[in-house]
Amino acid sequence: MRFPFRLSASLFKARVSSLFAGASAAQPIFRLNSCITHLTARQRLDENSTELEWHSPEECADRVRAISSPVVWLGGTDPLLHPEIGKAVDAIVETGRFVFVHASGYYLRQRIHEFRPDSRLFLVLELAGREESHNRAVGLADAFHRSMEAFRAAKLSGFLVAAHVTVTAETDPCDIGELIEFLDKKDVDGFMATASRHLDPSIQRNLEDSRSLIRFRSWERFSALLDASYAQPAPAKLVAPGENVFEEGD
Repeated sequence: MRFPFRLSASLFKARVSSLFAGASAAQPIFRLNSCITHLTARQRLDENSTELEWHSPEECADRVRAISSPVVWLGGTDPLLHPEIGKAVDAIVETGRFVFVHASGYYLRQRIHEFRPDSRLFLVLELAGREESHNRAVGLADAFHRSMEAFRAAKLSGFLVAAHVTVTAETDPCDIGELIEFLDKKDVDGFMATASRHLDPSIQRNLEDSRSLIRFRSWERFSALLDASYAQPAPAKLVAPGENVFEEGD
């Protein structure tokens, strides 16, 4: 597990720029979430409808060009539910940003062909822990197995693949430690742990313990930046179907 040098340099540049921009500085990580974009997607007023209305990948890229953040995080409801997610990711990557596609992993293997490997693109699998913990959190007996199939397919296809854990009061840091060791043996490219609710004191100890188990300072600090990027934090949800402080290496 290494932290890409170009990503480190981009975050350092953003940090230096923020010293001069002050309060007007952009966050280093720009979130496109389910309320705004999911590639600027808008759910129909009928709450029972599964149809989504999508803006074009080109418009999504235009929105990204309007901000200075070096990292774009596509999260919220599983981005793989978006019919044009592959084209949208390509369009954002072409702006020169680093793109993190945060997905449950349940659909990734079937849609991997819609993406193109790139040194600026990370496919991020949401996991709740080892197999039993993850399956229980998602509510599907095969959820962990499907995620590992997706992980293997993505790695064989040449993608950078990272894992993300949303820490809650129920999270067992020992289970997270075992998950990190398990994925490290499979050549995971990054690991992040963030809070289910921003700065919730009730989970602070769990968050600190889980994050310390990553054992790669740059990914620990990236996790902290990711936490800080929440504009209006909401509990994260696993979706079932339906100082340059960033140093390369460690």
